[in-house]
Amino acid sequence: SIGLVTDEAGKELVRYTMPDPEDSAAIEDAEKRIPGAMPYFYVQDPDYFKLKQRVAQAIATGGSAEGVATIDVAVETLRVAEYLTPTLMEQLK
Repeated sequence: SIGLVTDEAGKELVRYTMPDPEDSAAIEDAEKRIPGAMPYFYVQDPDYFKLKQRVAQAIATGGSAEGVATIDVAVETLRVAEYLTPTLMEQLK
């Protein structure tokens, strides 16, 4: 897939392609290591690996997992989503 960022006049400022060549290689590796999984697991494998490392390190050291949302952050995020949902649904009509 491709994501584009444009200015107000529609001029393309940045183009992102997914998967890029590096991600494609990681996806192929994951498919070999974990055959038969759902395709999105292959795409997300590097992110899950980093997440699991951070959480395991936090548990082992008694610290907090860098860059990982806490339950409190998750609850507040859901509150914001619930607050915004009616407004966003109205805009989609």
